Amino acid sequence: MSKYHEVNREGWNKRTDSHYNHPGYHVKEFLEGKKKLHPLELEEMGDVAGKNLLHLQCHFGMDTLSWARLGAKVTGIDISDRSIEVADELKEKAGLKGRFIRTDLIDLPDVLDEQFDIVFTSWGVTWWMSDIKRWAKIAARYVKKGGFFYIAETHPVHCMLDGDKKIIEPYFNQGVEYYANETDYCSKDLILNDEYGWRWTLGDIVTALIEAGLTIEFLHEFPFSVYDAWPTMVKDGDWWYYPDGKKDVPLSFSIKARKL
Repeated sequence: MSKYHEVNREGWNKRTDSHYNHPGYHVKEFLEGKKKLHPLELEEMGDVAGKNLLHLQCHFGMDTLSWARLGAKVTGIDISDRSIEVADELKEKAGLKGRFIRTDLIDLPDVLDEQFDIVFTSWGVTWWMSDIKRWAKIAARYVKKGGFFYIAETHPVHCMLDGDKKIIEPYFNQGVEYYANETDYCSKDLILNDEYGWRWTLGDIVTALIEAGLTIEFLHEFPFSVYDAWPTMVKDGDWWYYPDGKKDVPLSFSIKARKL
């Protein structure tokens, strides 16, 4: 594990209990039977019943276990020790089956030697990857022939803009970026001491998946966000939009890529 990933691991250990107890994560509703997945993922992933599914960067496993609730045989991996502990606790509380492994994604080949029908990851995952090509190669390694990789993610353009659509950050990779005393995206009273991230363009991500041996079935871009990134954003259904009502910038994307 790199020194940057180690610092981020400590940050996610700090986040886990706060997220678990935050109403925005809807743990109570999940334990009452609700699936913690958006219509986008459900529609684009299709029927998962009976499929072996690997969830990369699973946090405390609520999405992972939602796929289990839909009939998938699930394995979730995450860098955070506390997240994996909570995922196992959540599994027992929900009466669901699943396997959770604590590991940095880049070290996954050292601890898991299997392949899966589906490799899944979503929402705020690529920012934490120091090497996008290695990320893609590891993801592709775990896809069975005929299986697919799927990602739903915040669009790189979204990460450039503020609440008024003004450009405040670069689009292109600037190398490792360091942030101190940042407010957590969910629990606004939680301050993270240190955090490292990497900015990847949509071209970086798509090219990395192709070079890893996957065939792109689709790339979709959407004018909505999965969360209220800025106080000005307005919720409509499952998604958040800019308040001007103009759906003129991409805020999210999804990719499905198959191993032929």
